[in-house]
Amino acid sequence: MLALERRERILSYLRQHEYGNVEALAEWLDVSSMTIRRDLKKMEADGTIRRTHGGATISQFIQNQPHTEQRESSSPDEKAAIGAYAASLVQDGHSILLDAGTTCMQVARNLTQHRIQVVTPDLAQALFLSRFSNIKVFIAGGSVDDATMSCLGGSADRFLDSIHVDISFIGCTSWDLHRGITSPTESRSLQKRKMHRRANTTVVLADSKKYGQYSFHKIMNLSEPDLIITDQNLSETDVEAMKSANVSLYQAPPLTDKPIG
Repeated sequence: MLALERRERILSYLRQHEYGNVEALAEWLDVSSMTIRRDLKKMEADGTIRRTHGGATISQFIQNQPHTEQRESSSPDEKAAIGAYAASLVQDGHSILLDAGTTCMQVARNLTQHRIQVVTPDLAQALFLSRFSNIKVFIAGGSVDDATMSCLGGSADRFLDSIHVDISFIGCTSWDLHRGITSPTESRSLQKRKMHRRANTTVVLADSKKYGQYSFHKIMNLSEPDLIITDQNLSETDVEAMKSANVSLYQAPPLTDKPIG
């Protein structure tokens, strides 16, 4: 068994059991305890797990909303692939909701040739898309959250209550089969639920690095969106578990070309 495959299986085990000791993992994978310790050391360095005395637990609770600059440096190729596939679902004449965030910005970069209406709370997306005369942009205004450079609060919510769109593209900070799609902040979780309700079709954009993690406020179960788009780095065990739970999942292939913009 290759080291990468072994580490994916360790991660799947920790997602299901939340904790694993070295001896149990070694017996399960039929390798030495020393091999497991090397794997756990590498996985901790990658930020996917936290080692404890005699074993490891998954790094899964997200307490605070990550800053935009921090999110931009995380999984850029995977987010580009997710954004490109998501944009392929949009047709001329559609009205869409684009959630705040770096993955949704990748959707925006692939929409520049479409004649559409876009609603977004994200200031960077609104400025970018407003450069194209074929795209009519509406911003869900409100107080600006400095962590994400997007609008939150009552004004944004009231605007969302007044519209209806063909597709909502919703980003997430954390997602997990048992805990669902979650957010560190109540205001953002409420806004995302509202985006879900205001659309004919809801598409959640979630890179695999965020899988198995969770935050305080639940947005929805994984079975609620019409589609979840992720990348190809999820383990087969996690993919099969989600399919068995009737989760509509698509794994976007890597891009050969960079998006426009």
